[in-house]
Amino acid sequence: MKKYILRKDLTIEVNKVTLFRIEYCFDKSLGGYIESEDNLSQEDTCMILDNAEVFGQAKVFGEAIIYGEAQVFGHAEVFGQAKVFGEAIIYGQAKVFGEAIIYGEAQVFGHSEVYGQAIIYGHAEVYGFGAVYGQAKVYGQAKVYGLSEVYGKARICGLARIYDKAKVFDQAKVYGNALIFGQPEVYGQAKVFGKARIYGKAKVYGQAKVFGQAEVYGHAIIFGQSEVFGQSEVFGRARIFDHAKACNEARIYGEAYIHNQAIIYGLDEVFE
Repeated sequence: MKKYILRKDLTIEVNKVTLFRIEYCFDKSLGGYIESEDNLSQEDTCMILDNAEVFGQAKVFGEAIIYGEAQVFGHAEVFGQAKVFGEAIIYGQAKVFGEAIIYGEAQVFGHSEVYGQAIIYGHAEVYGFGAVYGQAKVYGQAKVYGLSEVYGKARICGLARIYDKAKVFDQAKVYGNALIFGQPEVYGQAKVFGKARIYGKAKVYGQAKVFGQAEVYGHAIIFGQSEVFGQSEVFGRARIFDHAKACNEARIYGEAYIHNQAIIYGLDEVFE
């Protein structure tokens, strides 16, 4: 027995494609809209409700639920126990699965994947080959793209951008107008915010903070409870750790080690 039928008398046009309203056979209730039965499994417990739309080659199966004003199209797939609602849009060849939740006006597209217990909301976007998983959250107007990965309990928000092959994980938080790109790693309980930039193969971890207009790049490592801020730059193979601070327009590079409670500021340059 079929789970639902298509109501030929209840149709809408979306991008010159005719979509049919679903009627569920078990209680005669009306669901959302699909282009064909290929869009929604007849066998699983998945559902499309309210005014949600699924069309093109998109597929919804498993226990997934699409509702509100959400759209899923292209070759996108939503499955597992995933939920997509609000005005969220999933398209391209994106995959949303596991217990992932996408809502608000968030968009997931390209070849990206969102899974595990990850949550994407607000006006956030995940695209390219970007992956968000674990218990990570991406929200506000943040963007995750390229080949980047956000996972663990990481938080990406504000206008932050994570791209290229960057990784943000554990309980790290990136927000404000911060940019993480290249092949860096931000993890532990580290925070990167303001207009800070982390790139190259740099690492920021522990409880370290990088903010203001600071830049950390090359093979530099910032960790412990250290702070890098102002317009300072840390690059090369420099290390800043313990409770050390680099601020104002300080430049630390080469194989310099700044640690304990040292403070480098002004126009100071430290290198080795």
